[in-house]
Amino acid sequence: MAKVNQRPWKIPGQRTKRKAWGYTVQVDGKQMRVYKAEWAREDAERALAARLLQVEQPKPKPSGLTLAQATERYLATKARKRSLREDKRILEHLKSALGADTLLTNLTASRISEYKTSRLGTVRKIGGGDNAIERALTAAAVNRPLALLRHLLRLAHEEWGELESIPKIKTEKEPQGRLRWLTKDEAARLLEVCRASRNKTLADLVEFSVFTGVRRGEALGLTWDRVDRARGVCRRGASAPLVAKGQRVRVR
Repeated sequence: MAKVNQRPWKIPGQRTKRKAWGYTVQVDGKQMRVYKAEWAREDAERALAARLLQVEQPKPKPSGLTLAQATERYLATKARKRSLREDKRILEHLKSALGADTLLTNLTASRISEYKTSRLGTVRKIGGGDNAIERALTAAAVNRPLALLRHLLRLAHEEWGELESIPKIKTEKEPQGRLRWLTKDEAARLLEVCRASRNKTLADLVEFSVFTGVRRGEALGLTWDRVDRARGVCRRGASAPLVAKGQRVRVR
């Protein structure tokens, strides 16, 4: 709490007391007292106002964290991530494109937008020799580094306290992938080929996946404790069914 008041004081060797105007104020959790004999009340008020202005002035927090240092910190944080190898590849690309020694504070929205524009104009060759084909990068190829960079900057802001704010990063709109289902004839031919395979369990696995629509990881991760032979159903967990409601699949 800040306040202006008078404080009595006595000159050494004299019996009479004098009063001096001054102020008390809290600065960084510590109480500060400043009194001067030559001050009038107005002088103490002006001095207190100046002191409060210094205390309340926002202090910008400089960040000395470079992109290379942030990359190492990110990889240490995500050491158990399954796609860590792909993250490493993308981060190496970002360091090469934006500069490994670039401070995070210098990665502004304008700087990132310039990088994105450069990526949109990049053309890569597919194949070799006279048969090589030039193609522009897909929206997904442009977006993946931007998404990882945005996540890294968000960590620096929210968890590491290295950034005052996060620059706006706008990604490209990606086209919806092709959606189609196998026809009965296609499914029959697929199973016929699988039965001719050296892998004797492949046909059963594919048939189970076709009839339930499960993902590969769900099918390969299925255990017998989640198979109900009596009802002919499989479950993801204790209660969630793996197949759609009303469907039944024969379990051999």
